[in-house]
Amino acid sequence: MRTFDEVYWVNYHNYEDLQLYEVGCQKCPPSYGYGPIIRDKYILHYVFEGKGTLYIDNKEFPVKEKQAFVLPANILTYYEASGENPWNYAWIQIAGLKAVELLQKAGMTRRHPVFVPVESCDEIGECLTDILRNHEKEYICMGNLYRMFQLLIDYSSHKPEEAEKPEPGLRYIQIVMDYIANKYSEPIRIKEIADACGLERSYLSKVFKYGTGQTPQEYLLQFRMNKAKQLLKNTDLSVQHVSYSVGYNDPFSFSKLFKRETGMSPTQWRKEGQ
Repeated sequence: MRTFDEVYWVNYHNYEDLQLYEVGCQKCPPSYGYGPIIRDKYILHYVFEGKGTLYIDNKEFPVKEKQAFVLPANILTYYEASGENPWNYAWIQIAGLKAVELLQKAGMTRRHPVFVPVESCDEIGECLTDILRNHEKEYICMGNLYRMFQLLIDYSSHKPEEAEKPEPGLRYIQIVMDYIANKYSEPIRIKEIADACGLERSYLSKVFKYGTGQTPQEYLLQFRMNKAKQLLKNTDLSVQHVSYSVGYNDPFSFSKLFKRETGMSPTQWRKEGQ
């Protein structure tokens, strides 16, 4: 049975580099387990007290207080608190262009999902606590999120060269993300991105989904919709010109996609003051 002390859906997604979707904390009962489950975003846990075990790819990773662990996107995971000393942790659900890179720089990957600090750093937990306390204040949350990652990177016990060594496929994922960030306003094709990577389209799609939980097409659509929301919110551009600005030559098709993704037409979304 899932029993949360606190959990908040914040949905701060209008940022390219890093997005925050959920924050929560829980003092687990003995032997509390969660999963096996696959999530489409990254979930990072920081353990304040206690201990437990994370299971990924049929491997066990013990985790104790002042450490953190990540559940990679699109990967089957399970974790369980100790029966004698169950953990008390906070977690965040994240995504974004830099999410994989920042986790990797902190030494947290699918093969090495546990953050072990070189020395205790209470500031990491303070960042998460501040996000919890101020979950309705977007800029406080996002500021603490970036600060937390800087601390994770600074205090990681992994050697810099080990943490920064690209995992298989990570370089291609970054190429796709950079390509889309630079050319989303153009009528680009996934085959063009695959050609830029020097890969077959089908293989690139598998690599990208393995690392991010999304296909390149899904990521491109989400990126364009987020840009459209920013333009609708912060400018007086007509829906037609917003459509052109995010890579759609047909405003009608753009509006259909926008409504499918948000449940509202672009005009309705603007009026609602989202």
